[in-house]
Amino acid sequence: MPRLLFVSVLLTLSTLLPADSPAAAEDSPDVPPPPAMPAAGGLRAFTFEEALRRAEEVSPLSRAIGLGIERARADARAAGLWPNPGLSVSREESAGVVERFDNLSMDLPLWGRLGLEKDAGLRGLAAEEASARQERIELRARVGEAFFDLLLAQERTAALEAGGTRLSELVEALRAREREGESSGFDRMRAERELADLEVDLLEARGGQAGARAALAALLALPSDGLAAAGALDAAVPLPGLEALRALAQSRGDVAAFDAQAEQADVRARAARRRAIPEPSITAGRKTTMVGGAEDSGPVFGLALSIPLFNRGQGDRGVARAEADLLRARRDALAREVEARVEAAHADAATRRAAEQRYTAAGDPDDLVTIALAAYDAGAMRILELLDAYRTALTARLRTLDLHAAARQAEVNLGRAVGADVTGAAGAEVDR
Repeated sequence: MPRLLFVSVLLTLSTLLPADSPAAAEDSPDVPPPPAMPAAGGLRAFTFEEALRRAEEVSPLSRAIGLGIERARADARAAGLWPNPGLSVSREESAGVVERFDNLSMDLPLWGRLGLEKDAGLRGLAAEEASARQERIELRARVGEAFFDLLLAQERTAALEAGGTRLSELVEALRAREREGESSGFDRMRAERELADLEVDLLEARGGQAGARAALAALLALPSDGLAAAGALDAAVPLPGLEALRALAQSRGDVAAFDAQAEQADVRARAARRRAIPEPSITAGRKTTMVGGAEDSGPVFGLALSIPLFNRGQGDRGVARAEADLLRARRDALAREVEARVEAAHADAATRRAAEQRYTAAGDPDDLVTIALAAYDAGAMRILELLDAYRTALTARLRTLDLHAAARQAEVNLGRAVGADVTGAAGAEVDR
């Protein structure tokens, strides 16, 4: 076969071979093809926004966050309630005289302590809601990491499958040339070895894809079979500026939660101070006296005051003040740590965006294969150089995918550090 027919053979094989299976299996049984993926009809594809929405609606983690708020709301309703009244019935008999007392008593905290305790409960609820806001951001970040891991695994698998198909076409063409005596067995054997290495990489990629699918399925409360990530790894929106992100990070949920908890401790200290004021307790009822066959009754009224001689609330007040100072110290430490995290995460995200843009601007790596095929067909290039072109083109495609995924993961980490979505709707609000 003349060398001029080599490219024509490759083009003919590319129209006959399936896009998802290598052709080397028929003539080389010692190089089995990778197992086929499930049929596309059974896939359940989620976009990034759909995955986030489902995680927030049905995820067990999201439900746990909501239940934490419900518990805090119940604690707030229980705080500052008036004490229950007490009913007492007693009977005394002595020397033929029977006395019966039917009394109702109640403590009266009149000096604002209950109102302060109610206020403390509401501030505790505000702290839980702020903390839940950051927990939801963390949940979104975990979903984002799992989603982009799966999307990267899918794209890498597809790139390896496409590379395997192209390399299989080359192997088939080399076998045809060998049968016609136009090339040596070395060229065919070297290409088959390259194909075997690629198929091993493809098997490993499919295993990683299964693991990424299971991780996302756990967050979405779904079975992993047929789950797929839909979308692209390219950047969608511009990255917000550092100063805007620093301002946004000041209202992070966990920072705001420390503020609310410290205020709650302040209010508890004020409520404890009110215990130093005597609180009255009133008693009202009726006394019935029976002597012989005669019976008489009359009202009973009593007033009692607590004497805060030993316990004036000083212990609870001291604990609450110390707790407030501790919470503010932790809040300040967290705020400084958040500022450092935001700066580092923004630098990482900006660097990775620049890297993906620079790498994708280098040109189409498939041009290397086209040039190498023409040179090999003309006898100006050896098989090792041709296979190097195939390998370089595939490596460039995989490297591009890795850079895109690393940039998206860096943006997810930036949102986690800021405590907000910095690349979606919230990111647009930051820019405004």
